[in-house]
Amino acid sequence: MARYLALLLALAWWPCANANDPLPSELPPGEEEIALRTAETAGVLIYRHDQAAAAATDALAKVRGFKRNKQLQGWITEQVGHEILVTFVGGAKGEPTAALYRVRVGADGKLLDQPTILKTPEPLTEFEAAAVKARAVAVTSQFQPCAEKYNPVVLPAGERLDRWVVYMLPATTKRSVVPLGGSYRFDINVETGDVAIRPYTRTCIQLQNDPKAVGLMITHLLDAVPTEVHVFWSIWADKPIYVATPPHGTLWVVDKSAIRLVKRRNAEG
Repeated sequence: MARYLALLLALAWWPCANANDPLPSELPPGEEEIALRTAETAGVLIYRHDQAAAAATDALAKVRGFKRNKQLQGWITEQVGHEILVTFVGGAKGEPTAALYRVRVGADGKLLDQPTILKTPEPLTEFEAAAVKARAVAVTSQFQPCAEKYNPVVLPAGERLDRWVVYMLPATTKRSVVPLGGSYRFDINVETGDVAIRPYTRTCIQLQNDPKAVGLMITHLLDAVPTEVHVFWSIWADKPIYVATPPHGTLWVVDKSAIRLVKRRNAEG
């Protein structure tokens, strides 16, 4: 758990390019290696939490009254050992947000048992309360959407539970299109209210996921190496994504959870 929190802390406040910044320079070898390994680990983590939430939602959709529950406000996820606990929260107007349903998901993405329906809503734990606050900040922030619906992935960035990373990922059920454009990360301090928003693309680009294609291709201008979002979408698409990065169009392949250099180009090509 300590390693997990340290990773997210480094990731959350890692310097990154903004959409209006000039093209980034190539990273020194040591920094490049750290950035690549961090992106790999974080991308897998994001995917696991997103898929746990999806599995939990599918299971609860079969529960009578879940879809019509007007008190439901959303979900949060928490790493508990090798499991992920998905908690659906909500409450009546004017009442504190509480836990309404809980679902335990294993490392393989499958439910460990039947969803727990809390007939009497339970008060949120300290972790859950902070996660709900971070989630609320992200979903109500002003950003340029590329989809009607978004799936938030809320992760802690420190043991004190004041700093959080929220990934806003375009929701889709079409496997023929990878909606990489419009993916965002929010670095949030729930105590001070500070929010830093970073996009991962400059447009609402979508990658056509032809079943016959052996890989996908994109030019990424905001970082000198592929990011955790490229890892997430490669796992989601079940296909390698080739990523060309500045300053000279260096080519990488993001093959699900692994990022490899294909060809490093210099100023002369």
